[in-house]
Amino acid sequence: MASHILDRAAVNFASTERLASLKEWFVVLINRRRERARIARELLSCSNRELFDLGISRGDIPAIINGTYRRD
Repeated sequence: MASHILDRAAVNFASTERLASLKEWFVVLINRRRERARIARELLSCSNRELFDLGISRGDIPAIINGTYRRD
């Protein structure tokens, strides 16, 4: 009987730990999306001249937001 209670306690602890890590992952995901949205808003609000001064074009914005932009 006691081993059954200990087994259930271990399962509950493991699922609680898993749930905590899932919550942390979700918070990180939301924060990344917010940051990417902020970058998009900021870049899209720039004029073509301002983007030119930065060395980018409107077509580069999706790559910048995704983190895949490479300047050659």
